[in-house]
Amino acid sequence: MYMYKLEIDINNDIFILKIFEILEKEVRFPRGCLYVKDGKIVAEAADASSLRSLVHTIFRAMYIAESVAVFR
Repeated sequence: MYMYKLEIDINNDIFILKIFEILEKEVRFPRGCLYVKDGKIVAEAADASSLRSLVHTIFRAMYIAESVAVFR
């Protein structure tokens, strides 16, 4: 499988979980993937560079989601 695995606990924030359930279908490539499991965002990657890219994607999406949540 993959060499690196990172789990981010988001305290079951339903808004963030829904966003990442949508994103998990889009963020799958041969060197890594992103998915939601047990209320956590999980990134798995074959190498450190791919993991860094996934982490960047996660935090960019969370930043945008939190910005949008302010206007809800």
